[in-house]
Amino acid sequence: MGVDGILGNRDSKQSKADIPRRRKWVKRREIWLVILGVILHAVYMLSIFDIYFKSPIVHGMDLVSPRFSAPAKRLVLLVADGLRADKFFEPDSEGNFRAPFLRSVIKNQGRWGVSHARPPTESRPGHVAIIAGFYEDPSAVTKGWKANPVEFDSVFNRSRHTFSFGSPDIVPIFCGALPHSTWDTYPHEFEDFATDASFLDEWSFDQFQSLLNRSNEDPKLKRLLEQDTLVVDHIAERVYNLLENYYKDNRTSYIFTADHGMSDKGSHGDGHPSNTDTPLVAWGAGVKHPKPISRRDHSDHGLRFVDEHLHGTPTPKEWGLNGIERVDVNQADIAPLMSTLLGLPCPVNSVGNLPLGYVDMKEEEEVEAVLANTKQILNQFLCKSQIKRSHSLYFKPYKPLSHYSSMLKQIEGLLSARDYKAAMQLSENLRSLALGGLHYFQTYDWLMLMTIITLGYIGWMVFLVLHVLQAYTSLLGDISRKEEAVRQKYNTGKVQPWGCLFMGVVSVLLFLESSPPLYHAYFAMTVFLWTQILNEYQFIKALWRHISGRKFNYVIKLLATGVVSVFILELLVHSFTERILYTWCFLIVGAIASIYLYNLIPWRSGIPVFVCLTCWVLSLFTLMPAEIPDNNKLVIASGAMITIVGLAAKWLDLHADGNKYWLGICKHEMRQPRFPMLFHLQALLVGLSSVMVFLSTSHRTEKQQLHAVHQLMNWSIAGFSIVLPLFSDNGLLSRLNSIFLGFAPTFLLLSIGYEAVFYGALGLVLMAWILFEHSLLYLSKVKKSSASRKYLEEHVFLENDVRYLQLSDVRIPLTFMVLFNVAFFGTGNFASIASFEISSVYRFITVFSPFLMAALLIFKLFIPFMLVICAFSAMTKLLQVPRLGCYFLVILFSDVTTIHFFFLVQNTGSWMEIGNSISHFGIVSAQVVFVLLLFALTNIFTKDIQIRSASPASRKVM
Repeated sequence: MGVDGILGNRDSKQSKADIPRRRKWVKRREIWLVILGVILHAVYMLSIFDIYFKSPIVHGMDLVSPRFSAPAKRLVLLVADGLRADKFFEPDSEGNFRAPFLRSVIKNQGRWGVSHARPPTESRPGHVAIIAGFYEDPSAVTKGWKANPVEFDSVFNRSRHTFSFGSPDIVPIFCGALPHSTWDTYPHEFEDFATDASFLDEWSFDQFQSLLNRSNEDPKLKRLLEQDTLVVDHIAERVYNLLENYYKDNRTSYIFTADHGMSDKGSHGDGHPSNTDTPLVAWGAGVKHPKPISRRDHSDHGLRFVDEHLHGTPTPKEWGLNGIERVDVNQADIAPLMSTLLGLPCPVNSVGNLPLGYVDMKEEEEVEAVLANTKQILNQFLCKSQIKRSHSLYFKPYKPLSHYSSMLKQIEGLLSARDYKAAMQLSENLRSLALGGLHYFQTYDWLMLMTIITLGYIGWMVFLVLHVLQAYTSLLGDISRKEEAVRQKYNTGKVQPWGCLFMGVVSVLLFLESSPPLYHAYFAMTVFLWTQILNEYQFIKALWRHISGRKFNYVIKLLATGVVSVFILELLVHSFTERILYTWCFLIVGAIASIYLYNLIPWRSGIPVFVCLTCWVLSLFTLMPAEIPDNNKLVIASGAMITIVGLAAKWLDLHADGNKYWLGICKHEMRQPRFPMLFHLQALLVGLSSVMVFLSTSHRTEKQQLHAVHQLMNWSIAGFSIVLPLFSDNGLLSRLNSIFLGFAPTFLLLSIGYEAVFYGALGLVLMAWILFEHSLLYLSKVKKSSASRKYLEEHVFLENDVRYLQLSDVRIPLTFMVLFNVAFFGTGNFASIASFEISSVYRFITVFSPFLMAALLIFKLFIPFMLVICAFSAMTKLLQVPRLGCYFLVILFSDVTTIHFFFLVQNTGSWMEIGNSISHFGIVSAQVVFVLLLFALTNIFTKDIQIRSASPASRKVM
């Protein structure tokens, strides 16, 4: 009779002489797989920068000179910081409008509308969109979003001279390397968020006013001011009066807008309308006057702006502007508007569309302006197309623009025939096609790269499955020696040379296309993995025969296991953004697990109720806010709770002989412990840490410096308590209880609120998991006859105390992954405020020291992970399964989520949204290293755990 492995039966005739050789092979393969996994995940992690974060900016385009006269000689651009549209247009609480001068401009002199910004709604991207005409460069992520990594053109570059005054974070971006500019910025120290920032506007105005005053004494400066100019300022009415009195020629255009909006809490960055909707007011030379409207409907109501808001959105009544035509634009449309008013070429990198609703020009000139705007965008398309064509052996052109030259000729013909309406329509259509072509070439390599990376991840997972089946299951013994010999011959004779040849051909093709070096690495990893998989062709055939030969019920069981596994993994993916999923998960699992146990074991054992209650308690924490409020009384009370939990575990460890369902996890040997007072010392340290929480916090609340004695005691308690578990008894419950108490003082001293309670709740759930598995283990042994148990002991063990994996063992890595993620999200996560609440370290250090503070915060985050992995290691010993086999299954399941997060990476949206998508992908990618390192670290505490036999034959219990 055989015993089931994951997919097959163990061959009882395997020679014992083969076992040492097999162990060496498994050991070598494990080391090789870990190294391969680290390299693969590091290389594939970089792929998102080649796919999602390549700069759209190209160079080498020719300027498109306008064929119309400039409506204005100079232009004033006034950009407010963080001014949202609704607050600008609506009256205040007393019924007074906040901008009376600009409101009079809207009603009597110019045009108005809402400028729609695209996330990230931040100052630098907003100013770049306004002045250069394109949105945030995704490659700015490589600069920490603090600068544009690629040089770009702007309206300032095209002007004869630019005068600019304002923020030190913005003005130098455009004027720092511009020779024909006069600029200045206020000092960084002026940006004090605790004070009224309106004086910064006054500073900018004063600088501009003094510039005009100096021009009366400086002839050279006066000549510059009398040229076509572009000025950035913030105080509209005074600038307007100042310039009109200075020039007196009515040839100045004025544009007032904002870089982004702001939420009611004072934050910005995302795509909420309060952040994306900014005011736009234009007046002066070349700008149309107000136009009354009699209808609200717009013909373009189905179109959307860059912030996904529909065209033709009705104007709120409280704005009091319903009778005046409103012209909304995308923020990048302001750049071609300024260029057109000044008669300058549009910035060569601009993707904005000229908003004709603002420009007061003849019909012929309007068409010429739109055509110049179209040619400028088309030039970008042609440049990108030429770059890609020159580097591609098989080039796929953008078909909608394959006849762009004939379209340009047709437009010129229509202009000659004075059919301006048709010429305008064709120009706008060509411009839309050119914008589509820019997106096409920006994503040209996406399909190829995503396919290669996805195939690489799939190949890695398939290879892991094959390794687990060969090394940790009984399936390999079912392959006959003849098949094994054929497999070895097949491996060395055919597959690897063909794989090397194929990779050589791919490398040559990539070299001829001048592909980046990382492209070679992506292909090499993928080809290498699939070559290794094909090396196992004979084993895969044998595996297929085994599955085909099994009963239909087993195939259904196998498929059901796969479906449930994928469901759990998808739940983990969505839990990164929806923490509440863990609440439902633990509520449901707690109920189902307790009912399942209730039908198997007597309720008086207490295990079913304990499992249910602990799961339900843990479910509460993912309902709590990620920003943890200070509650030191709760932290102190948590110390008492942790001590009570430790006392209960100690009592059970000493008095479990009467309960067969607890017996296997209690003391291995009934002998005098090595250190009888160790538990009392650990409990004392937990209590002492609670006292130090009170003392340290009371001094801080009284604005007193942390006493050196208190600081020394806190460091001593934290360091000493972590070492003590190494000297505890080696019984499973004894050691885990000691680890639980050992990390508690450090965690308490680093806690500020409810996360201290979470520590105790997590420890109880881990204990419930062990009790659940131990109960199932005991029941499975009861069902075995002594004969079958003897066969089990003789034939299904890999080595001492480690058995082969079975299909049902899949639940162990899956449960581990859920608990591991709960350690992330139980009190927030790496991206949350709670995880990096600086007050968490004040009991250890109050003088600012970024590296030490960061180390303490990260260690606090690691403590729950350490508990989970210690419990996992103990579980593998309890169930006698190979720990590295379970580790590879964890990595396998983790990479299922990695593929999902790979497709969820964002290159648009707020910086936080983009950063979170990158960090989510990075976190799951790094688990191959992260989990392994924690395994190695926790092995110090768990390597000598011994399991007491709880089999019916070994001991009589009630």
